[in-house]
Amino acid sequence: MSPVNADEVLLDDGSRLKGTVKQIASGTLVMDTAFAGDVQITLKNIDRLSTDDKRFIQLDSGDRIAGQLVINDEGQQQIAGTAFGTIDIDTARINGLWRTDEKRPVMDQLEQEHQQEVAELKESQEQEVQQLQSNYEAEVQELRQRRDELEDPWSGSLAFGLQGASGNTQRFGIQGRADVYRETDFDRLALYLESNYQSEDSSKTVDEQLAGALLERDITNRLFAFGQTDFEIDEFENLDLRALATTGLGYFFIRQPNLKFKGRAGVGYQFESFSDGTTNKEPTGQLGYDVNYTYNSWISVFHNLTYYPAFTDPAEDFRIVTNLGGELPLTDGKAWKLRANVRNQYDNQPAAGVDNTDTTYQLNLVYDWK
Repeated sequence: MSPVNADEVLLDDGSRLKGTVKQIASGTLVMDTAFAGDVQITLKNIDRLSTDDKRFIQLDSGDRIAGQLVINDEGQQQIAGTAFGTIDIDTARINGLWRTDEKRPVMDQLEQEHQQEVAELKESQEQEVQQLQSNYEAEVQELRQRRDELEDPWSGSLAFGLQGASGNTQRFGIQGRADVYRETDFDRLALYLESNYQSEDSSKTVDEQLAGALLERDITNRLFAFGQTDFEIDEFENLDLRALATTGLGYFFIRQPNLKFKGRAGVGYQFESFSDGTTNKEPTGQLGYDVNYTYNSWISVFHNLTYYPAFTDPAEDFRIVTNLGGELPLTDGKAWKLRANVRNQYDNQPAAGVDNTDTTYQLNLVYDWK
């Protein structure tokens, strides 16, 4: 049973509990009450408390005081009967209490101190890890920049092909292409120039020139931004010049050393000038993909498709360009290769008297340089 002159606890909701405060430890007050036996109360819910005799009181600073907890007439929490007399105290600073004739609840206190030390150590380690990670990323960035400065990121290829026939039909064809690449950890630049010429019985049958540039800049390991320009002249399409500039975003669906599959979408502007004097200027879209696969580090195949819809009528006015091919090394160093490819261009609204489809077959000897 609790004594008549009981300890008293005032809660932050205005409630009062009377009984005997047995101890305070690990953020909890334990009170023996007449109506419910031992009751546990979280310290943060206690506004003030008083005891009917002296107790050992431990503060959050680690100091221990022997005294009686009281509440004065103004409602101030105090400790009376200490070696320094009566002192004011904030109840929130009390984190331990036990009777003077009892031992301090050491295990609970040690556990609390241990948990606090563990939490502080964990926080310190997390901060240290974050700092190390930040320093590591900065050093990696610096090393990559230095490497790019020291290494030559440029490479390229030259392709050349001939075809001919004599007898009943005199046929001659020549085609050439030059590609230049620059690749770092963050961007890729590709430049190309191509020319195709064919004649049959002294009459030209193909006369086409192509040129362009593509720049890709990584935003993440998979997402990238791109800008692209392409130029085309084709006498047999009655095309004096087609100039196209586009920009947009791309995404690597697969990005592995032997397999790369990426898609892209963007917008741009197209200018066309035809041999009959007409011109066409309009905004356009771009949607396509590229696939490059190397089999057994030897044979490589590639395929790309790009759809260029006109903004004014994308269902009826569009071009589709595809390219499918492969390369086979001819030497151990892989500098000399044989490349075969088929390029197809479909124009839904070609110039008058021109076919919708323009297909080019190529078999070229290629020299790669790095």
